[in-house]
Amino acid sequence: MNRITCAAVAAILTVSTALPALAAGCIAPAEARAMQVRQLHVQLQVASLNCRGDDPSLPGKYASYIHRFGGPLTDNAKVLRGHFAKNGGNMDRYMTVLANDESQRAHLVDGYCESHTPLFDKLSALKPHDLEHFASANVDKPDRTICGSAPVKQASAETKPKAKAKKAEPTG
Repeated sequence: MNRITCAAVAAILTVSTALPALAAGCIAPAEARAMQVRQLHVQLQVASLNCRGDDPSLPGKYASYIHRFGGPLTDNAKVLRGHFAKNGGNMDRYMTVLANDESQRAHLVDGYCESHTPLFDKLSALKPHDLEHFASANVDKPDRTICGSAPVKQASAETKPKAKAKKAEPTG
C-alpha cells in the first residue's frame, strides 16, 4: 500500500476503535449529557485558542471557565470514564476525535469565532450546577440512541373524514 492509503486506513481504524461504545446499543441519558458537556468543553478550548486573534481575552476567559466549573467538569469526566470502561471504549481516543473534529470546524466554518465567543460570557453568568443544563440546551445530542427514550414516530399524512353531524329531526 502507498503512504496515502496507509494513512487513510490508519485514520479509519483510529476513529472506528475510538468510538466502539457508541456504536453498540444505546447510551444512558446521564452519559449523553456528559458527552454534551465534554463537547462544549472542547468547543470552548478550541475557540480560546483559535479565536484569540479576534478576542485576546479568550484564554483568560477559558481559564475562568475552568476555575468556575472545575467540580462539574471533574464529575463529568468520571461519568465518561465509567461509560468507556464498561463499554470497552477508549476515552483518550474519543477526546482526540472530538478535539480534532472541532479544530477542523474552527478552520472551515464561516463565523466560527463569532458564534463561539459569546459562550464564554453566557457561561460566566451561570452557577456551576447549571453547566449540564446549559450544555444540553446548546450542544447537539450524541449521534446515538439514548436508552429509555421513546422511538420517534413518523406522523401520518392521512386524515380521516370527520363524522357527519346528524341533522335534528323536526318534532311535530
